[in-house]
Amino acid sequence: MTRRRLYPHRTADIYSVSWHNWWIERDGERTPLPPVLKGWDYDSQETIGISVDLDAAAVLESTGLESIDDFQILATADCLAVQRRFVASRLLCEHDQGTTIHVSLQLPSGQIADALRLSAHLVLARTTQDQGDRVAFLHGARLHSSEPVTVRLEGDSGRFPTEAVPFSELGYGNAPWTVLTFYGELSDSFLGGVRLFINTEHPAGRLALDPKGAPRVSGLLRAEVMRLLIATAVDHSEDADETSFEEGSVGQVLDTMCQLFLGQRLLTSVRLYKDDPARFEILLHDRLDPIVGVIA
Repeated sequence: MTRRRLYPHRTADIYSVSWHNWWIERDGERTPLPPVLKGWDYDSQETIGISVDLDAAAVLESTGLESIDDFQILATADCLAVQRRFVASRLLCEHDQGTTIHVSLQLPSGQIADALRLSAHLVLARTTQDQGDRVAFLHGARLHSSEPVTVRLEGDSGRFPTEAVPFSELGYGNAPWTVLTFYGELSDSFLGGVRLFINTEHPAGRLALDPKGAPRVSGLLRAEVMRLLIATAVDHSEDADETSFEEGSVGQVLDTMCQLFLGQRLLTSVRLYKDDPARFEILLHDRLDPIVGVIA
């Protein structure tokens, strides 16, 4: 059964607004937005958008409003994984009537993960005088909406949540990179609770961000990321059960990484790090060989 949203005010006639498909703009070229975004990673900054055509006369007649200049188009992207909403708007008073309206939405690097739920809305751009007869008058009143669309960020690039920033602005000194964690339990979302920050002011940090230079420091970066992730997991591992880690949780991701890179489970790695740090370092170097890119 199709759900129908009820509003306390009159809305635009269903046929008076034509929402087109969402698009993505890369290198100045717009193409249809696919259901799975290829070539995306956590360092990507993307521009997506939607286009819409209006029958201005039909919109005004059905809503009871007097001027199309009182409207705006909102484009929204909701990311459940990080609990963020991104919004872009286009005032119709700044648009030539009778032509297609385009609304571009910027998705900043390092601030989205997993999937986005996209929607667009025709809303009242400002609060107007109450005219009665159920005519909308409050700023933001929705008058028409597109069908929601979900796009998954499962691209074919690396998916570790990464953000490239100058460390001088964050007070992190001259370190090339660091890992920050924001989770309270190993059951929390990995994508929402872990961030790798890479220093754009450090030569090694810049190499890590350069596809051609990355192999020179990737071993060091991988080893230090593993060490930091294990160190931060120590305080959360006492009551953890490897069989209870849910897909996408901190525990599940770290357990997978430990098996892949260290050849053992997360809790075994945590205990080794805690009880015998020297042996942990030997294992880390033996398995990852972090300096091979430096001396090769």
